[in-house]
Amino acid sequence: MTYVINDIIDALNTNKITARQLVENCLAAIDDPDGEGQRAFISTYHDRARQQADMVDHARKQGWAVPKFAGIPLSVKDLFDEAGIVTTAGSIVLKGAAPASQDAIVVARLKAAGFIVIGRTNMTEFAFSGLGTNAHYGTPRSPFERDPNNPKIGRVAGGSSSGSAVSISDQMAVATIGSDTGGSTRAPAAFCGIVGFKPTTDRMPGAGIFPLSTSFDAAGPMGTSVDCCAMLDSLMAGKDGNAEPPFPVKNLRLAIPVGYLFDDLDDHVAQCFAAAIKALSTAGAIIEEMPIAPIEAMRPSNNTKSIVAAEAYALHRDRLESDAVAQYDPYIAHRLAGGHDISTTDYINMFAARKKVWADVQTMTQHFDALVLPTSPALPPTLDTLDSIAAKTAINALCLRNTSLSNYLDQPTITLPCHGAGSAPVGISLMGPRLHDRRLFAIAAGVEKILNATR
Repeated sequence: MTYVINDIIDALNTNKITARQLVENCLAAIDDPDGEGQRAFISTYHDRARQQADMVDHARKQGWAVPKFAGIPLSVKDLFDEAGIVTTAGSIVLKGAAPASQDAIVVARLKAAGFIVIGRTNMTEFAFSGLGTNAHYGTPRSPFERDPNNPKIGRVAGGSSSGSAVSISDQMAVATIGSDTGGSTRAPAAFCGIVGFKPTTDRMPGAGIFPLSTSFDAAGPMGTSVDCCAMLDSLMAGKDGNAEPPFPVKNLRLAIPVGYLFDDLDDHVAQCFAAAIKALSTAGAIIEEMPIAPIEAMRPSNNTKSIVAAEAYALHRDRLESDAVAQYDPYIAHRLAGGHDISTTDYINMFAARKKVWADVQTMTQHFDALVLPTSPALPPTLDTLDSIAAKTAINALCLRNTSLSNYLDQPTITLPCHGAGSAPVGISLMGPRLHDRRLFAIAAGVEKILNATR
């Protein structure tokens, strides 16, 4: 069974599968000794998930009203609070912290809609890397070129929401949520061949989510399809959980922001992107290559001296300047230390510069429905290339080069798979105007139909 939420709802409501069977299928995938569950999950709620599934099945059997999404297994990234659980954010530093007193707002909303949380997914420590490596809990791997017999051979799943992406690609959950500060839902989605979405930051409540950068963090969904992400996004934002009708691709106006975002593309990425653009053009989309000067001036868009670096360092400063620093992954400690010498003046000026770029880009792109670009210029890196802090730093910058742009602009962005079956995973991103998140889902649903027909 394909884990598309609409299909699962139909199967549950027509007795083609029970919630307990669905939960057992997901748990079996997590527990498979030859699978990736031991690295994709930090903890799994076997007994609790089974009990909740049995309650849902009993209610359906009795004909009682249940929420629309009742019985669907959901995985959550290890930085979302759950009442009674310690939020460790993929680290051992917080293991002695007090359990959360209540669920994060977005988690509470999904639980109220009927989702069953099946476990907490692994992630980059404190969410500060797009590679998805984790020195404490193991590194989840992309489904592409994964050796089931040797966990050291394979490619990273992307980060920071690495385990979340793998939980979907490996059918360990039907739905998942992550967070995105510089590409943390979209990079892993692209590297694992699924759909991932970054919302406009202010749409999502941040209460109960361990922060990296309060100015950039945004909780976002990942799933098998655009509709899956649209439903989750709606619920997380406090709405009804519906998807959006597909927007016609004919006469859709798309801009390709040519320039540094297309430098050094992997050949396979370039070929898949070109094929996707050709398919959309054939379907009637109006596509224009367009250099955008304010974007070009930002090279590279993921500057180490940034608002994110300043805010992340401020959050961790006390621990980094104490003996607790020894508990950090050295690579993450190195990244966090990059924000220590950013002055207050520089920090304030960075916000002013950001707002000007927002306005300039909006003016230049206002006649387009969305920008379109490769989600990452690279294929998921192999584990053996990440053998030093210097190598991780350089490869991470490349992997997040394109995704970090939409975080800086605070524009909603969705990545869709555009590679052929059996080939290396490649994502194509659509970036919409700020606060036009739901319209972007409609556009992406139309684009998805065209891309799926050619894959």
